[in-house]
Parts: sequence; C-alpha cells; structure tokens
Amino acid sequence: MTKKLNKLLFLCSGILGMLAMTVMVAYCVLRGGRGMEQPQPSLAKEEEQELVGDLEAIYEESSTASQYLCIPLEEAIKEEQVSIENDLMAQRLTITISGLEKDYFYTHKLSGNIESIQEIAYQSNMADSRLIIAYGDILEFESAFDEGHLYISFVPPREKYDKIIVIDPAHGGDENGICVEKLIEKEVTLDIAMRLKALLDKTDIKVYYTRLSDEKKSMEQIIRMVNGTKADMFLSIHGALEETDTSIYGITSYYNETFFIPNFSSADFAYLVEEKVTKSASAKALGLKAGEESMYLVRKAEVPVALVEVGYFSNRQERILLSKEDYKDRIAKGLYEAIIASYEQLGMEAGK
Repeated sequence: MTKKLNKLLFLCSGILGMLAMTVMVAYCVLRGGRGMEQPQPSLAKEEEQELVGDLEAIYEESSTASQYLCIPLEEAIKEEQVSIENDLMAQRLTITISGLEKDYFYTHKLSGNIESIQEIAYQSNMADSRLIIAYGDILEFESAFDEGHLYISFVPPREKYDKIIVIDPAHGGDENGICVEKLIEKEVTLDIAMRLKALLDKTDIKVYYTRLSDEKKSMEQIIRMVNGTKADMFLSIHGALEETDTSIYGITSYYNETFFIPNFSSADFAYLVEEKVTKSASAKALGLKAGEESMYLVRKAEVPVALVEVGYFSNRQERILLSKEDYKDRIAKGLYEAIIASYEQLGMEAGK
C-alpha cells in the first residue's frame, strides 16, 4: 500500500512540475518572446578581440628611396601616445600606439626601408595598435616623430654607443642553478646584477643584461648578443659548488686564454674582476683559471670575458655571507670597480 502511495505522489509531482514550466514559458513569451533564447555576447567582448595582420597586408612599396621605415599616424596622435620597446635578445621591436582606429594600418600603409626587417606582425583592438617587427642580426633603433609620421631606422649598437658591456646573471626560469638549503643560485646572481645595475646606471656605459627578472635565456642567445653587439667586455655571474670538500671557499674568475686583443685580453679583464671583488668583499681570492672546453660562454665569446664564481654554496660560512644584503652590495661594488678599471685600461673614461 505504501509503495503505491509513493508512486502516486511521484507521478503527481512530475505533472505539477511540467505545468509550472509551461506557465513560465507562456509568461516569458507574453513578455517579449525572449524567455528561451540563449544569452548573446556583449559588444564589449567583441571589441576586445584583436585584429591581426602581417607585413604583406600593411606595407606598400614606395618609389622614393629612404633609409627609414615610415609609419603614418593620424595628425591628432601625440608622441606620448607612442611607446617603443626593443628586445635585443629576441630581435623584436614592439611599437604600441594608442588612439588609432582598429583597422588603421590596412588603409594607411607603412612604406620605406625594410632591408633589415624579416617580418612585421600587426595587432589591433579598440585600445591599442601594435606593430611587432622582427629584424635580423643584433640591432639598435633610432626614431623620429615628425608631422604625423613615425620614422624608424635600425643601426648596429656600435654606431650608437661608445661603451658596451653585456652582463649575465646566470640561470633563471626553470633553471635554478645550485640550490643548498634556502640559497638558490639564480636568485643570488640576479640580486647581485641588480645592485650592480644601480651603480652602472649612473655612468655612460651601455649595459645589456641577459635578464632582469626570473626568466631563462639560452646560452646561444646570450652569445649571439655578446658577439652581435661587439661588446667591450662580457661578465657572467655564477655561484660555485664543491661536493666532496665543503671547507673550500672563495672567489674564482675564469677567462678565455685563446682570446687576445692588444692592451686588453680576457685574462686582463678576469684579473681585474678577481682583484676588485675580493678586495671589496674582503673575500678569499682563489685565482684565475682558464675556462674549460665545457664552459660554452667563456669559449664562444669573441670579446674579453670573465666568468666569476662569487662564492661556494657548499661552504656554510660563505652561504651565510651570500644571503646578507651588505655582502652582496660589496660584491656588486667590486664588479663595478673592475668594469671602471677595465675602461681605464682601454684608455676610456666611464662617467656621466
């Protein structure tokens, strides 16, 4: 008897539910016929979608010879609405312009010199237009904003800067380097490089950093930048590890004994790094060493190179020192003094 009653109640509930749904649908139809429609995407969402184009779509050959890439802009566009970023290591120049119509460069095409350009990608939404220019070799750029046009030309770094150095804080990204307890090599090397940057920013030396954040760059990318910029010198900052004898501590500088230019060799640069850092940090000098064949950065650099190991992570005392702010400041100061002394040896004054 109980089972029959339960079935009857279940059946009645279903019928009542269907009636309620029918009444709701009829009410929605009477209210405007939208009750069963799927929601439509908002216009704002459509406007966020980017328009994408390439060099073929936005470039037009000109009969007038020019050394510049000419980018036409609306007269109302001000210079402050244009930002330009050059990623030398990726060989990408990104130009971002605010205030242009979404499809502007399809009707106002680029012209002029594209000899150094391999590809241009055009991205545009309702807020910004972006030109991403891929170029060959390692190049700097010069720009001029004049009468509604932006002019871009590419030049070798050596034509733009008198003094160039490349600084490499080792590792980064998913490559931590040496890790002992809470001390991580990629963090120590970047920390020292940032302290060194604060000092070098006050000089007229053009410094290219292989990274300024927790990102990884390949050794091939680094060497391409070093050799492509024809840098005066290349400094790579590392830590050291000794698994069998944890009592070893101190600072070592590696150099390329096969590279030599008159008055300033790789050994000269490494010597100054060793001397200045150990003096500034009151550290132990372990001396200069010729880079082994496995040291890709040392062996492939075609400029004076010093790969400095700023301390042994395997030594407890040095590990404590490398975690202290003051000690890293003193290492950075020693590296700075080595760079300044190197330019003096080259007969060049580094200052502002």
